[in-house]
Amino acid sequence: MLIQIRRFVCLVSTLAAFPVSAQLGQSASGTLASTQPTLQSEIAVQSIGDDSFRLVLKSYNSSTVGAGQQELLPKAKEVCGAKTVSYGKYQFKTMEPVGPTTASGTFLVLTQDITCGLSAGTQLSAAPTIVRDERWRPTDAQVQHVERQSNTYFAAKDGRRYKDAYELLSTSAKQITSFERWSSVAQNFNSKAGEVLHQDIKKITWYKNPPQAAPGTYAAVDFSSQFANVNIHCGYLVWFEQGDGSFVMVREEENFIDKVMEQKMNPNELVRVRSEFGCKG
Repeated sequence: MLIQIRRFVCLVSTLAAFPVSAQLGQSASGTLASTQPTLQSEIAVQSIGDDSFRLVLKSYNSSTVGAGQQELLPKAKEVCGAKTVSYGKYQFKTMEPVGPTTASGTFLVLTQDITCGLSAGTQLSAAPTIVRDERWRPTDAQVQHVERQSNTYFAAKDGRRYKDAYELLSTSAKQITSFERWSSVAQNFNSKAGEVLHQDIKKITWYKNPPQAAPGTYAAVDFSSQFANVNIHCGYLVWFEQGDGSFVMVREEENFIDKVMEQKMNPNELVRVRSEFGCKG
């Protein structure tokens, strides 16, 4: 039998592809202890479109996404050649045998999408010059709109009204993630998590013309939830303001551990996982 810690991330729209340097904030601290056997990692490469590839890493040497992405970087650079590498959406799971120790031990499976960009040294002469206003603050109407939109999304998703929730995504997000795929992931989570007990917005962080994204106003909503079968569930939504003042979702990340897995972890491990997941409060 295998224990799995699952983390599903949906990165979409203008915030989906950051330069690799922005994605690798985690250091080698994700590497497993030296007592683990040193086994060679496996990397599979699949083309998923023009200059887009899916890399699947099976590693016995990395235990976090950051460490796994660092381990993938040489292969990503090899695939892209002279072009820059941008990391997009990813999924991962950490597998650990239960029962008698095996030679394989714990291993990480990381599925990482990459995009090969412009050749090194290419200038983006047509890119607009964006001046960031550090004094900018959202209006009360913007804050209320994002809070209301977030709660509407949660209610639709938790209430199994998947079509209503999906309609809140941006057009480009829908082009990246089909309704069939999106709803399948949502249904799978709801079937495991059970009924929602409570869901709280912990923090809203606002961005005006952030780097590595299309110009405009963004709101990142950190949330935390508890379900019948899941005590630890947190993540964030990113909303992008439209010309008419409405907001559409361009990014979603959610992380969770079910109660069965939670019971197998000591308090220090739970603190570490909550921190790694970015849970607020």
